[in-house]
Amino acid sequence: MNLLTASYLKLRDSTGDLMKSSINYINPNPPSSEPPRYPGHYYESCVPATLDLAERAGLCVNGLTETTDPEYDDELYWIVDLLAERPMMYHTIDDHVQAKFLQALPLNRNSCGSKQNLDVEHRLLQTHLRMQGPDGLIYYPIKGRPWALPPKAEVFAGLDFLPTGDHWCSVMMNGKMLGAFCIYAMRDPEGPWRDAALRLARGLMNLCIVEGDIAYLFKNCTVPGLAITKPAEKPTATRAAMMGWVAEGLAQCARFLGFREAGEMAAKILRYILRDSGYFLGNGEFTNETNFDMAHFHAHSLQIMAAIEVYQAIGDEELLDLARKAYDYAVKQGNILVGYFPEFVGDRGGGASEICEVADMITIGLKLSMLGQDEWDNVDRWLRNQFAECQLTQTYWFTDGHIGKLNRKKVVLSPAGCDKPKPEHGTSDRVAERAVGSFCSRPSPNDMIQGQDWSIYHCCTGNGSRAIYHAWEKIVTWHDGTLRVNLLLNRASRWADVNSHIPYQGQVDVEIKVDLDLEIRLPEWVEPDEAICTVNGKNRELDFDGRYAQVGGVKKGDHVELKFPIFERLDRVTIWHKEYTLVRKGNNVVWIDPPGKNCPLYQNDHYRKGPTLWRTVTRFIPKQDIPWC
Repeated sequence: MNLLTASYLKLRDSTGDLMKSSINYINPNPPSSEPPRYPGHYYESCVPATLDLAERAGLCVNGLTETTDPEYDDELYWIVDLLAERPMMYHTIDDHVQAKFLQALPLNRNSCGSKQNLDVEHRLLQTHLRMQGPDGLIYYPIKGRPWALPPKAEVFAGLDFLPTGDHWCSVMMNGKMLGAFCIYAMRDPEGPWRDAALRLARGLMNLCIVEGDIAYLFKNCTVPGLAITKPAEKPTATRAAMMGWVAEGLAQCARFLGFREAGEMAAKILRYILRDSGYFLGNGEFTNETNFDMAHFHAHSLQIMAAIEVYQAIGDEELLDLARKAYDYAVKQGNILVGYFPEFVGDRGGGASEICEVADMITIGLKLSMLGQDEWDNVDRWLRNQFAECQLTQTYWFTDGHIGKLNRKKVVLSPAGCDKPKPEHGTSDRVAERAVGSFCSRPSPNDMIQGQDWSIYHCCTGNGSRAIYHAWEKIVTWHDGTLRVNLLLNRASRWADVNSHIPYQGQVDVEIKVDLDLEIRLPEWVEPDEAICTVNGKNRELDFDGRYAQVGGVKKGDHVELKFPIFERLDRVTIWHKEYTLVRKGNNVVWIDPPGKNCPLYQNDHYRKGPTLWRTVTRFIPKQDIPWC
């Protein structure tokens, strides 16, 4: 029985069918859908005990489906407070970031094969169909959800005004939901998802004001029947940034469902944001938010990611050039050895590295690498360090007695109204266990949870879970009979299984499943003449294409070993005005000084000593690929 089963059962009648919710949805009679299924092949395998993104995806499924409220149709608890006397999860207006969960969830299942809480996923899908209005937009119920609105309009919640009535539309999260519908449409062509996606895309396009080669939203939120009128001034700063979520969804609809008009509208929106709105300078520099002396990193990196998505969909070279300039600027704002990118850029920013921007930078690096701008080493470093270290994988450190619980009355929390949840809108039921797989939101360079704020804002879980799939997908790539291993991480595939000993040893093993040509990319610290390859124990001479060692033709059943030196390096770095000493083995940080206090990062002494450790895992090969990166 999974963690939510006991509380979930009370929502079922005697026949096992879901009981009807008392929440007033805009569409009480939505189209029906079949329960989601993820067919594929499972098998046991003994693999090195190193970073395994499929395993991490399985943890994501836990975090994406367990941090929900069965009494409110499995709505997300957006905030998690792990350091309180009793860990708590809370509802707020920002529960609507669950749209990000419905992108990440099918992707993560497709990489790991987890069947945990499939009933929760099905219920959430049906709920979002019930929220789709006649105009195609997704409307969130107000009545019956006491946290549905804050006391006043909040720009970061996407509210231009405080809605009245029964329903409101978060336009930015409609963009994320559009992406989710596209994923389900690809997985289930016979289901209602393609129609839902195209209706939603058209609904979002109808909210746009078009002026020549640019477009912008008339508002960032709306209510049923509100007239679409041209605003007195074009949106700027955060209000402009909110449109990036919409552009990304429209680009995905064009790329994966063939709706080119949506991609062309996305290009107009992003042309305005990146070129004309003042949110970026001509050299890619991020500019400040309204009423802030610092620039929010994720709100900028999202635009870069969306612009590349538009290029992938319709080939807009201008946007790709703008995106590359902004990415090059973004790289310089963080520490590239660990992948620490600050939540805010500016003199007062940088106290925390929100995982949203780390996830974005990984995804951007992957996309650019596939387009020929080699960012594989950056991606590898960021994945292994700040990103992987800040996913909650264990709960023992909450209960082993070394953490002093915080007195929340004495802790200064964020001032935004949507960040002040009420106790009666929360739960203390098995919070730590249910949050496993989530991504912490305000980590420092050495500590997962600093203690100065809420532990998890689930926007980071949605973005982090998506990035896990993007990276998992691109560990290997297959083209015309050639398998390329781009990242030396554990990965099962239908063509070959990759077993990475890094950072225990400088070695990667590839178990071949079909006849193919094999290429393996060397990590940045290895010179080509240092790499030694064997196939079935016999030496194989290597040719090179850049950093790729060309193993050549191999047959089904062959065992390939590539070995190379790996060593420790000492780095003294300054990350946002603080000094740290890093010990890195390969690209992995295996120690940091000073260490953290609550959940210290980089406690990786086991990687420094002895031979590779092994473990037995269940691997999964999905029947259907989802090419989402």
